Amino acid sequence: MRKFLNFFTVPRNIYWLGFVIAVAASAIELFRGGAENYRVFYDATHQFWQGINAYTPEFVDVHHRYFIYSPIFCVLFTPFAFLPFYVGGFAWNLFGYTVFYFAVKHLPGALSEKVPYILLYLLLTVAQSLFCFQYNLLVAAIFVWAFVLLERDQAFWAVLLIMLSATTKIYGAVELALLLCYPRFWRNIGYVALTGLFFLLLPALNGGIDGLLTGYHNWLAQLTDHQQSTGTYYSILFVPGIKEFALSYMRIFQGAVLGLLAVLFFLCRNRWSEYAFRIGALAGLMIYIVLFSEAAEYTTYTIAMTGYALWYFLEDNRSIVDKVFFWALFVLWCVMPIDLFCPSKICNYIHSTLWIGVLTYTVAWVRLIYSTCKK
Repeated sequence: MRKFLNFFTVPRNIYWLGFVIAVAASAIELFRGGAENYRVFYDATHQFWQGINAYTPEFVDVHHRYFIYSPIFCVLFTPFAFLPFYVGGFAWNLFGYTVFYFAVKHLPGALSEKVPYILLYLLLTVAQSLFCFQYNLLVAAIFVWAFVLLERDQAFWAVLLIMLSATTKIYGAVELALLLCYPRFWRNIGYVALTGLFFLLLPALNGGIDGLLTGYHNWLAQLTDHQQSTGTYYSILFVPGIKEFALSYMRIFQGAVLGLLAVLFFLCRNRWSEYAFRIGALAGLMIYIVLFSEAAEYTTYTIAMTGYALWYFLEDNRSIVDKVFFWALFVLWCVMPIDLFCPSKICNYIHSTLWIGVLTYTVAWVRLIYSTCKK
């Protein structure tokens, strides 16, 4: 038994366990005709290079989902899209998983000793993203990698990753706030402008400036259509009793909460140099973008769970309350969404009728923010 348990204290062993899951998930979904998200990425990228607009109702009708990523995503996804479909599907999942693993493995400071526990805690939510061929796993990885690089004083590469995330899926932009915690802020802002311009101009590789402007126009129109759709997602915006106001004034609601976080962040200015505070700030932002998203699904919580795990494992002596939240979130967001462990009817009732998952996460997030600010 001890040898069995010791196996899971070695990060390399956990990587290979996850690798097997990634291969199995890819094979199951690809060969049974699933992998819908990968198909969307694949087809949209091919249409981009063919000069065909993928941001149309016809694309939604064919794929039964919106393509809400920027034209920049299509450029960056090209190496996967021009592999044979099945090969590209395996490559996409294995690439995302490997980047995520090495991001966590290279966490600095006190968290470096907690890497196996973090990886194990997140393994089931990572598996969900792999089965769905989601981009969220890479978004979470980029958040962590950028933080690692900032801690190593490699600001240019950190900013490059943040802007890659921000220009493909806007979520990543919030991590720019952490630049205030590091030396040479204005130099780093210069990096933001430089790398942002680079990514924004990438789609001009196909169609020039006219095609670039048309692509962004079509993308923004698609985002508007998606926001006006009648779907229900797992965020505070859709909780009964809140959604009537939150959806009507969504940007104001999101901006007001982000503004409150900014005020708290500046009130703690004397603690920006503390590693624990930076981890707390990173975790708080990673959870915020999911809890206040207009399109959060089960797999989107891979981002939030990653942030929460970093914050939780940094402390050796968490309170009983924190331990309750820790395991409650694990059950609600890592275990229950997997049909093998929980019938989908029960999971949907807990999350979509009672809204226990979102409400529990909201309270846990508020507690995390409070704990980060009060120390």
